[in-house]
Amino acid sequence: MKNIFNYRNICFVLGFALTLGLFTSCSEDDEPFITATEDDYPRILQPWFGQWEDGEPTVYKSLSRDVTYVDSVTVTPALYTTVEWFLDGEKINEGTHISKQFLAGDYILKIVATTTKGKVTSRTGKLIINALDGDPKLSDKKTKRWLNPGKEVSIPCENLTEVKAVCIGTTAVSDAKVENGNLKFTVPSMADGDYQLVVTDASGTEFGCNKFTVSKDPCPYSDEDTVWEGSFDVTWGTPFNLLQDEMIKHVSAGTIVRAYVAPTGDRGQGSMTTSWWNNILTGLGDPDRGDIEITKAMVLEYQLTDQSIELLNAQNGFFIVGDGYTITKVTVGQ
Repeated sequence: MKNIFNYRNICFVLGFALTLGLFTSCSEDDEPFITATEDDYPRILQPWFGQWEDGEPTVYKSLSRDVTYVDSVTVTPALYTTVEWFLDGEKINEGTHISKQFLAGDYILKIVATTTKGKVTSRTGKLIINALDGDPKLSDKKTKRWLNPGKEVSIPCENLTEVKAVCIGTTAVSDAKVENGNLKFTVPSMADGDYQLVVTDASGTEFGCNKFTVSKDPCPYSDEDTVWEGSFDVTWGTPFNLLQDEMIKHVSAGTIVRAYVAPTGDRGQGSMTTSWWNNILTGLGDPDRGDIEITKAMVLEYQLTDQSIELLNAQNGFFIVGDGYTITKVTVGQ
């Protein structure tokens, strides 16, 4: 019995010693053993960015404009590496941690790690900052986001009735205004490139409206939106008036309005006018209105001018008049 007791005591003591050794083998004051040196190539261990697709970086993060972007980076060799953060090519932060808020827009975020020996690595991804419901919003159409320096533009907008200022990148616009649901201004002289456009409303609050392309070249894009579709027989007694008050919201100088038509009999005739039956381009009425003969399925196409917009406002809206044909679709575009 005595030997058994001594054996149990010895096992208990040994077990306790081993346990104590296990938990005390590293004290809080011990420094981790670091093997990386300043000669090593830098690596960004965290965060992880997705693989590029079709030559473009993928979305890294997406958040609302009222949310602070908080992030951190883990790099090696940590003691010999500095970290810089770039947004659309502009340095916005230095260090392994960031906490910032941004205006709404799509940005290219790049994290660059550089060692004391000048060795560099980076990670790139898209940072999407989403506007809130009720924020000013400008048209997403490529034709409306292509800006030629010196040219007056008219961009459909929502939730914006007055504008205090407009900036394209860091370049201020001098003559911005809102008319008939469109933001209008003359594009200032500036270098070609893609820029974030920022509007300041009447209260002085700034809102990001995403990127616009400034270029001296003509816009390479075209678009066409259907504003009405159905079947409407035009006669002298029944002009097409279903877009009388609505059309002004969809057009500006330069907009192309197209009506897809076909004769209901052998032939018809018609033209786009104001509700006063005056030609939308010339302002002239019958017999100088310039009705177009319609003998087959075709498209009536009118590119509006500043005078057209003035006529629509002064003469109570938009009509398509004439006789002997059917309209199946009306579109607007460039």
